[in-house]
Amino acid sequence: MPETALLPDADPEAWPLTRPAAPLDTIDWAALRGPLVVALPGAGCSPAVLGAVRAPGWTVQPVDWAQPPHSPYACDPPAVARRLADGLRARVQDRQAGPVVLLGYSVGGVLALMTALQPRLPLAGVVTGNTGAHSRHHGDPGFPQRVREAWTPAAQQAFLQACFASPPPPALWQQLCDYLASLPPTALLQSLEGLRAVDLSAQLPSLQCPVLVLHGERDQRRSVADARELAACIGHARLQLLPGGHTPMVDCPQQYLQALHPFLRMLRSTPPAQPERPA
Repeated sequence: MPETALLPDADPEAWPLTRPAAPLDTIDWAALRGPLVVALPGAGCSPAVLGAVRAPGWTVQPVDWAQPPHSPYACDPPAVARRLADGLRARVQDRQAGPVVLLGYSVGGVLALMTALQPRLPLAGVVTGNTGAHSRHHGDPGFPQRVREAWTPAAQQAFLQACFASPPPPALWQQLCDYLASLPPTALLQSLEGLRAVDLSAQLPSLQCPVLVLHGERDQRRSVADARELAACIGHARLQLLPGGHTPMVDCPQQYLQALHPFLRMLRSTPPAQPERPA
C-alpha cells in the first residue's frame, strides 16, 4: 500500500517522515522544533514497529529506550520514565517550540503514562494502548520466568509472533528478531518485572492532558477489559478499539492512523498547558 494511502486527510507536503529511531540518551530534543510525537515501543521490540506512525504537520521520533546491545541504563519502567521526563522537560516547557505528545503501546504505553505523571511536564497529550493500569490480568503471566530460565531462540520467536495478529512484513520481522537477540535478557527482565510491580490506578485520575487509548481487540496479552479499565481510571480518556493485535500500528496501520490523526489535529488547536509553578 502506498504511504499516502495511509493518510487520507493529509497533504503530503504538510508532514515530515518519521525520523530514524534513536537511543534515548542521544536525542537532542531542543533541536526538534514544531509539533512532536515521541514514540515508545514495547519491551523487547525494536522501535522499527513504529515506522509507519506518521501524522500531518508532526515530527515523529521513535525512541530506543532499552538501547541494546549494552543497555547501559536501567530498563525498569519508573527509571525509564524519569530519564525521559528529565530529557524532555525543557523542550516541553518551551511554549515556542511546539506541542509534545507521548505515544506508546504495551510497556511503551505504560512509559508514556508514567512520564506524563512526572512533575513540571505540561504535555499536549498522550496516546497509549494495548496495556493496562496494572498487570494483574496480563495474558502471559509466565513470561518473566521464561526469560529467566529458557530464553531460547524458539522462545524469542514465539514471543514476537504473539505480538501480531498476522505476520508482519519480512523486513520488519528480521529487524525485530535481530533486535531481540541483541537485547540482554537481564534488561528485558527489568522491564517485565518492573511492569508487574506498577499499578497506576490511583495516579491516573490526576493526568491533566488529553489521552487517547488505541487498543487492538485481537491482543493475546492485554484484553479489551484492560483497555476499558485503563480508560475508566483516567476518566477523560477516549477509547477506540482497532481490528489488530498487540501491535496495531503494524497489524492495521490505516485504521490506527485514521484514529490517531483527529486526536492530533485537536491537540494542535488546543492552547498549550501552563507549566506547574513551584510551591
